[in-house]
Amino acid sequence: MSSVHDELNKILMVEQLPAMPHSALSVLQLDNDVAKVNINDLVRPIEADIGLAAQVLKFLNSSYFGFQSAISNVKQGIALVGIRIVKNFVLWKAVFSLIPKSKSGSFDVTMLWQDSLRRAMFARFLLLELKKGDPEMAFAGALLQDMAIPLLLKRMTNEYGSVLEQLAQSPHTHLSMLETQTFGWNHADAGAVLGQNWKLPTPLISLIENHLKIEEYANNFEQYPEQTVVSLSALLPSVVESDWNERADFDKFFRQIFHDKANLLTNIFDKVDREFEQYAMIIQITKPKKTLFSYADE
Repeated sequence: MSSVHDELNKILMVEQLPAMPHSALSVLQLDNDVAKVNINDLVRPIEADIGLAAQVLKFLNSSYFGFQSAISNVKQGIALVGIRIVKNFVLWKAVFSLIPKSKSGSFDVTMLWQDSLRRAMFARFLLLELKKGDPEMAFAGALLQDMAIPLLLKRMTNEYGSVLEQLAQSPHTHLSMLETQTFGWNHADAGAVLGQNWKLPTPLISLIENHLKIEEYANNFEQYPEQTVVSLSALLPSVVESDWNERADFDKFFRQIFHDKANLLTNIFDKVDREFEQYAMIIQITKPKKTLFSYADE
C-alpha cells in the first residue's frame, strides 16, 4: 500500500495542485461537539476570510432554513443551526473551489457533484431516521467519496480519460475495477491521499478511503454506522445513468443491513429529492433530471 500511496502522491502532489484554504482548515479541524468547542474559535477563521464569511451568511439566510429574521452575523447563525452544519458547508465550498471543472467525453464534474450531494443527503437522512452514529460526518464522507476523480482526470487526462470512456461503454462495470486493472489503485485510494494532503479530519479520510467496501460493513452497521451508509450510498444511481446499474447490489445490501425496514427506502428517497431542490439553489447546481423517488417504483 505504501507504494500505491507514493505513486498517488507523485500524481496528485504537483506544484499546480491548490492548497486547502487556511480559513477552511481551521474550521474543519475543530471538534464537532459544541461542548468541546468555544464558538469563537469557529467564528474567527470564517470572519477573517471575507469571501467565506459572505458565503456562510448567504447560506444561513437562504430559504433552506427559512428564518423569519435575517441572520446578521456568523456567530448568531452558528448558534441557531449548529456547528456541524456550518462546518459541512465550509467543507463543501473549500473542496468545490479546489476541484477543476473537468469534462472528458461523458464525464462532467457538474454531474459528479449532483451524485455526491444526493449520496450525502441519503447517508445523513438514513442515520437521522435510525438515530444512529453521526449524520453530519456521514454526510461529509458521502459528499467527498469521489472528489479525486476530476483531479485524476486533470493530472492524467489521456490515461484516466480512457478509463472513464471504458466505463461509459460498459456501464455495468465498476469504475474501481477498471482503475485497479489499469493503475493498481482506485479513486478511493486517491481520495484518501488527497484528504491527507489537505489535512482533513482522520475519520473523514477513513470514510472516503473505505467507501467501496460495502461487503466489509454490511454486517457491522451497529459498530460502523457512518461507514456503512457511506458505502451503501456509493451504490445509488448516477445522474448519467438511464437505468440503475447497481440496483441489485444496493437492494441486496440494504436488505442485509436493515432487514424489515422496506418502507424506509421510499421515505428516504423522497426526503433526499425535496432537500436537494432547496440545497441545489444555494450552491448553484442543477437538480438531476430523474429523481431518486422515481426509482422506488421500478
